Amino acid sequence: MIGIINGTFPFLNLSFLFFPLVPIFWVSVPIFFAIKAFVYSFHHGASFFSAFINAIIGFFHYPQFLWSRRLMLDLPSETIQTILKESTKITKVSAPDSLFCPFCKIEIPHALRFLSEENITTTKRPMLCPRCQLRFDCCRYCQNYELSGNQRWMFENSRGKCTVIKEVQSIDTFCEPPMAKRLHDMGWDSLYTGLSIPDSFTPPDRCRQFIFDGEKAINDNIPGMGKIRVLLMKLQNKLN
Repeated sequence: MIGIINGTFPFLNLSFLFFPLVPIFWVSVPIFFAIKAFVYSFHHGASFFSAFINAIIGFFHYPQFLWSRRLMLDLPSETIQTILKESTKITKVSAPDSLFCPFCKIEIPHALRFLSEENITTTKRPMLCPRCQLRFDCCRYCQNYELSGNQRWMFENSRGKCTVIKEVQSIDTFCEPPMAKRLHDMGWDSLYTGLSIPDSFTPPDRCRQFIFDGEKAINDNIPGMGKIRVLLMKLQNKLN
């Protein structure tokens, strides 16, 4: 359009008029989302300071406000129902307390419950996929599981140790041979440390506590198992 005008009226150069609009537009869009986040938060019971914080978050990353800070507001039941319906795009399940099997692509309903205010666990143990028998309440997806430091790739996640169950163990069972030799030379034959987990899909018989770890679950393509799942389950409980 500018080229046509310039071709028709060569004495006019309108480019300099439109060029300043680019940075103005670039700034005005996040400002719009910031104002929107502030007004929405203040309208739903947030204090001025909290609404201002939400506005800052909305300015830099509006989806972060939508799926984090917004879920903490005092929302009416109609809005909660709408959010829960929209959340299926993130969690891949029809309800926040359901689990999604990444291998079978099926939903396991009523599989999750709160262990504490901010932690979730399974409603029963073992919690298995009815089709492929994947065990969800295993060390692989637990906050108490620590990945072995000698694995080259984070996504292997096949062996490690429990940070809750501890016992005296021979250093040969959990150390690589070079490290074990050095410890033997120093006079150490055993250490009191977390129980070695040779297979992250098989929890030890003494395991009495399982806490879902969102980041570990994401590594196996189990979606929406972090902070957002906790917030969505809290909203779900408000409707029940």
